[in-house]
Amino acid sequence: MSQRPRTIPLAQKVYDSLLSDLVAQHGRAGERLVEADIARAKAVSRTPVREALGRLENDGLIENAGRGGYIVISPSLDEIRDIFEIRRALEPLAFAAVVREANPADDELFCSLYEAIQCADRPEDSSAANRALRAFWVDRIRNRRLRETILRFYMQVHIVRAATLDKADGRAAARAGTTRLADAYMARDPAAAHDAMAAFVDAALVFFERADAERRQQPANRPAAVG
Repeated sequence: MSQRPRTIPLAQKVYDSLLSDLVAQHGRAGERLVEADIARAKAVSRTPVREALGRLENDGLIENAGRGGYIVISPSLDEIRDIFEIRRALEPLAFAAVVREANPADDELFCSLYEAIQCADRPEDSSAANRALRAFWVDRIRNRRLRETILRFYMQVHIVRAATLDKADGRAAARAGTTRLADAYMARDPAAAHDAMAAFVDAALVFFERADAERRQQPANRPAAVG
């Protein structure tokens, strides 16, 4: 019997849309988000918008400014670096454990996710493909507390991914990094998996710092806004 396609709740759709904008840095730190305005723009009621904004607040991407309004916030570079220290300590261990306990029945799915990263040319396609591969291995971390700790930095990983995959050299580095991850996974080599993930995290920080430096230089190179 064929299964009915899963219906995505409206609040989830609104959340995904707002998150996409924030992660792509369309929403700048200090920008105000108003519940009523979002509802009108998306042609939905305020209830799913309120729920979506509440989730974004819990994610640490916006803060409540009262009267149905929120302010966009963004982690500082120092905060991102601190998070990378935690990721550098935990993710190589977690991925090595996933490789050690890998189920051959998952190999076909893993390979398809890997191929999607290799074939992605546009930033949005590369981001989606990298997100799917990360979800694959994080979902297979058997240690629940370790998995929950890694998932706690979900939003910050999104922000870093958007910045690092925006340019061709960042996407090329991601493809090279995932090739090393894939080689270790298919070889069932936990030590290589540990080293590959450590290198992957290190490379992501390098590209994020570069993207952040370029972003900070942009306002000085642009003419002052009129009006």
